Amino acid sequence: MKTFVYKLKLNERLYDEKAWTDVDHSAVEAHFERLKEDFLKGFILHVGRTEDPRYDGFGLVIFHAKDDEEAHAYMMKDPAIIGGQMTGKVFEYKPIFHLSKD
Repeated sequence: MKTFVYKLKLNERLYDEKAWTDVDHSAVEAHFERLKEDFLKGFILHVGRTEDPRYDGFGLVIFHAKDDEEAHAYMMKDPAIIGGQMTGKVFEYKPIFHLSKD
């Protein structure tokens, strides 16, 4: 397995909290639940975001996949990407320093 990261960017329309619809909230909640479930399964290594997701802010998902195709497919199944609330870009990732629970 290889390590990958996908970088998430919030849709500019959602910089204004008043612009959020019920559909937007549902998609982002499904996004969160999917990531939490996959983290608990050990598939995802790390999930986080900048404090302010607007403008230069972003989120990161670091995970394992067998190849670029599987990594891209995983990212494209993210409910917030499917719904257009976020965009994403995936990269192969090489951890340098890593704290282990072992």
